[in-house]
Amino acid sequence: MAAERESDHIDLTSEPPRFGDTGRSVRPFLGILFQCCGVYARIYLNREGTAYQGHCPRCTRPIYVRVGPDGVNSRFFSAH
Repeated sequence: MAAERESDHIDLTSEPPRFGDTGRSVRPFLGILFQCCGVYARIYLNREGTAYQGHCPRCTRPIYVRVGPDGVNSRFFSAH
């Protein structure tokens, strides 16, 4: 059996990039199903980090989801 070399292994334990880290940033978002038009879109965290803001891509109805200490872990929601 051949000896294993370090290059024969892939490290799958590293953390994914986080928002604000150097390199490729992952911008935090929520997935929203806009019931008004039956379409899905992402809304993104504002620069202040206080809320997720966006709008329906069809009718432009705005949505504002405040970030708070008693938040939830869900990333996908439906807006009526």
